[in-house]
This record gives sequence, C-alpha cells and structure tokens, in this order.
Amino acid sequence: MIEAHSGDPVLQARGIVKNYGSMVALHGVDLEARRGDVIALIGPSGSGKSTLLRCLNFMEQPSSGQVVLDGTDVFDAKTFLHRPGRKERARLINLRRRVGMVFQSFNLWPHRTAVGNVMEGLTQVLNVPHGEAKEKAMQLLSKVGLAERAEHYPSQLSGGQQQRVAIARALATEPEILLFDEPTSALDPELVGEVLAVIQGLAKEGRTMVVVTHEIGFARDVATEVVFMANGAIREQGTPDEVLHNSGSELLRGFLSRFRQHGAVDG
Repeated sequence: MIEAHSGDPVLQARGIVKNYGSMVALHGVDLEARRGDVIALIGPSGSGKSTLLRCLNFMEQPSSGQVVLDGTDVFDAKTFLHRPGRKERARLINLRRRVGMVFQSFNLWPHRTAVGNVMEGLTQVLNVPHGEAKEKAMQLLSKVGLAERAEHYPSQLSGGQQQRVAIARALATEPEILLFDEPTSALDPELVGEVLAVIQGLAKEGRTMVVVTHEIGFARDVATEVVFMANGAIREQGTPDEVLHNSGSELLRGFLSRFRQHGAVDG
C-alpha cells in the first residue's frame, strides 16, 4: 500500500449529480485527490463508478455540481448548463489536457500504428513537431515495454499490449491526473498482470490517479484510498485496510465476499 498524501487537493468533485431522464446515476458525490494519491473506486456494476469518472473528465456532463482543478473552478453546472460561453469551453479543453483518461476498451485509432496513436495528442493537441513527437512517443512506448511493437497496428497487438499503448498515449500530454476506467476488465486473465504492473509503476513514480477497478488485490496493495460506491453514492471510503478489512458495512462485506472466495482479499 502507498501511503496517503497531505496538502491541498489537486482535483475536487463537489456534489456531482448525474441524471439520465428520471434516473439518477449519481447522488451528489464528493471526491478529492491530492498529488500522488491513487484512489481505487470499487463497487458492483451499475454503482456509478464509471459515470463519476467520466464526469470528472466531462465525457459526461454532470447535471449539477462542481469540478475544481488545482483550486480553479473548471466546471460549475449552475453556470455552464445555462451559459456555456467561450470561457467555460476553454476551461473544459484545458481540463481534458490536464486530466488524462484510459478506457476499458482501449479506444485506439485502428488505422494508426502504436507509435502513431501515442503521437496523436502531441501533434494534434500540443502542436509538437513530428520528429519531436515521434521521439517522445518512442520513449513512452519503451516505458510501457512496447518499443519493439511501435510500428504494429492495434489489430496486431494483444489486448494487454493495446491497453499499454493507450496508457502511453494518455501520458503523452503530461497530464497531472490519470483516470482509469476499468483498465483490465476487457482483458483475458493472463494479460491483466502486465497492465496492472504498468499502473503500479506509475503509482511508485508519484502520479495522481483515480482507478475504477474490480481488482481488489490491486486496490489493497497500490491504492492510498479505497472508495466503495453503490447505488450512485459513496458508501465507504478510507485507507485500504479500513475499507477492505475493517468496515462494518454489510453492503460492502457482501460485495467483497465473492473476492474472498477466490483469495483476492486477505482477512
């Protein structure tokens, strides 16, 4: 387990509500991440974990609430929903550059090689010259152990390799925070470890991350904080030991019981 960090939050979600018509997916969720934090979001399917993550990066627009990045209010639904002017749009563009996202389904460009996928954000978003972008992309592919696959297309890579390319792509724009939406759920079991090893390496570097995961062992060993969500709300949060071993919540214990049956959670 990585120790919790102190200091001011780099990312704050305040009272995030997300409605889909009459269905409420998130009920006023609050979340804070400090620099170097690794927050694991766990919970049953449909609990709101991925919806919350997408609201933090505005892949989904919250129905109400605020998102604050480094003390700056980058989104306030009361303002944005009714007056989405140039200033608000510029703030969201800036947010997406500073908060990277890795999806469970990789979302790589099928017509671009591994190095081409990693270069995309550098050349198209940051306007980095082609040669410089390729050099940096190769460094990032080397970081995730895929330099020798640089000229391969996604269809020529395993699922684990594709996800590692996606992580390299997310790192390319040097985000302050990385969001992972169930990064191993689409992988065959034998490929899960290689992706988790890359994420664990990033944690050891002190990167700030919020990870939606069903890998309870990963949450136990790598996270600074574990957040248990159910029915669109945070039900438990604390250190991995507090949440995974010492919680009095019957709901949480029921959720964890199936992992204990397979030896994924000790105690």
